[in-house]
Amino acid sequence: MKAQTQAVSAVMITGIMVGTIAAVYVWGTPLLEKRESQAELNQIENDIVGLKDEIESVSNSGSGSGSEIDIRINTGDVTVNEDQNYIEIVTDEHSTYSEDAWTLLEGNNLQGLSIGSGEYGIKGQETPGVVAATAEAEGERAKYRVEFRTLQDERLDDPIMELIDLESIGSETSSGETVISITNQGTETDENEVEIETDASGGERLDLERTRVRVDLQ
Repeated sequence: MKAQTQAVSAVMITGIMVGTIAAVYVWGTPLLEKRESQAELNQIENDIVGLKDEIESVSNSGSGSGSEIDIRINTGDVTVNEDQNYIEIVTDEHSTYSEDAWTLLEGNNLQGLSIGSGEYGIKGQETPGVVAATAEAEGERAKYRVEFRTLQDERLDDPIMELIDLESIGSETSSGETVISITNQGTETDENEVEIETDASGGERLDLERTRVRVDLQ
């Protein structure tokens, strides 16, 4: 009888252990995967914010200065859009952002951007560049942009417009982990390039001072 009781107890303990392990697997695995995915997104976002900061640093460091940034995505694409002056990073990691709006990770507003309103920002009020995030669809792939806008410098006796101007060389798109090489190609001035609204009829045209930053995807 004692042996029979011990056998029943052993079976019960084994059943409890199996049930506990199964519960941990069923409930714990999705939680672990979610944490790992969020950790990967955090790392990607740190790389992207670092890219924006490094471009601004290189643009302020004079002609010939340069740097490299590693964008560590397992699957996804990096694209340079010269016309709208941004670098876009899309990763297959699921986004926590809304598909209906852009969320600013760096920068103070969307003024003067392709995803905002207006043609330019004001130096001292808006930052030269921003990092913004959205989703291709709710809960689907995350999409990021590092974009630079034209700024009006009103503090000068003769106001001008300024821009960190991205120029792609080689391929405009890269897949997976990508090293982005950036080089300051010097500053050029386009006379009477940007028209702004003024109190006077017909507005006013200002010179555009472009700091040319070459972008090479490797």
